[in-house]
Amino acid sequence: MRLQIDSEYDRLEAVLVHRPGSEILRLTHQNMRAFLFEDIPYLRRMQDEHDAFVATMRAEGIQVVYAEDLLLDIVQDESVRASLVRAVVQQAGVPAIGEELASLRHWGPKELVELLYAGLTAEEFYHVHGRRVPPARGRAEFLIDPIPNAYFARDAAVVVRDAAVLCKMHYPQRVRETTLIAAIFEHHPEFRDAAIAYGGTSEPTEDRPYTIEGGDVIILSPEAVLVGDSERTRSATIELLAAKCFKFGRVQRVYELPIPTERSFMHLDTVFNILDRGMVLWHAEVMENLPYVHRYEPDPSFATRAMRVPEPRGIREILADEFGGELTVVETAGGSRHFAAREQRSDGANAFSIAPRTAVCFERNELTIRALEQQGIRCIAIKDSELVRGLGGPRCMTMPLRRGGGES
Repeated sequence: MRLQIDSEYDRLEAVLVHRPGSEILRLTHQNMRAFLFEDIPYLRRMQDEHDAFVATMRAEGIQVVYAEDLLLDIVQDESVRASLVRAVVQQAGVPAIGEELASLRHWGPKELVELLYAGLTAEEFYHVHGRRVPPARGRAEFLIDPIPNAYFARDAAVVVRDAAVLCKMHYPQRVRETTLIAAIFEHHPEFRDAAIAYGGTSEPTEDRPYTIEGGDVIILSPEAVLVGDSERTRSATIELLAAKCFKFGRVQRVYELPIPTERSFMHLDTVFNILDRGMVLWHAEVMENLPYVHRYEPDPSFATRAMRVPEPRGIREILADEFGGELTVVETAGGSRHFAAREQRSDGANAFSIAPRTAVCFERNELTIRALEQQGIRCIAIKDSELVRGLGGPRCMTMPLRRGGGES
């Protein structure tokens, strides 16, 4: 699998996703907020919607690979399986059960992969082993928590040029998502030779508190990247990421954009996306009120550092300069303040560009779709009654692996 992402709008060739699974069934009204949900999706309908989304991408000639299938491949290897299980049970605070999980005496490879997403309760472990193991402090029933946000594949990792950035999740409830993706990138034959620009397990200094999530990373061009300074991505991490990208020659400029630390604006890609060279979609309430923009460039004195330089330009001027021409901005809901607020809640700005001027959108964001179509954007509307309940859109659900150049 060759990795190459030089923009957000070149024709998509390969993408990684996770189909929502039994981890969604773990949600209750008592625990859903702890797992960062505000409602409980209907799993079968949610899977139908996700399958239709995948079918849409495949119909456009896009190779879609499932993270769970890649995990199934790597857990066949005893040493990889042992290492992955050890990391998971240590994160969960229950190292005593690691040997039982890794041995496959009671769970086959498929069951183990499902468990890595759906978690494990103390009663389930007792039912299989006849041994009581108390949950770690702070857990009511789970020895290993479920990770119901895993279908938002964007957040765990992102490809910058030809290298992977393995993210560090802000909330502990999501840390295992990156653990699983990191195992894939570091051990699967399809990715084993891929460069890792940030977050590899051999770089513990890049671990918490240096949190960063993939939804905050947007590729402007082969030379420049935007990163959101958000609730979930720290400014210090952006500087560190910039230094690593400069060191390995991936980009030349990194821009830091501060966005409000509110639930409705959790990542930069919830308020801003690129539709084509010189054409963007944004939520005006945030993007037209940025208090500042920081720019990082390579430090000529220290190859391993990033240098923050003064940035007098506003975001419109920066984008126009980076695209090398005029900038066209499409506002969510066509600029209506009232309906933009409504469609922001259902990820109106989180359109997923699969080719120049071709984007996948949630069908409920009707006014945003209308505004896009008026600008000549081909919108592919997908059903979203259950997928939207996790507060993420089409871009959130995808981790692009490779894009090709050229026009659609």
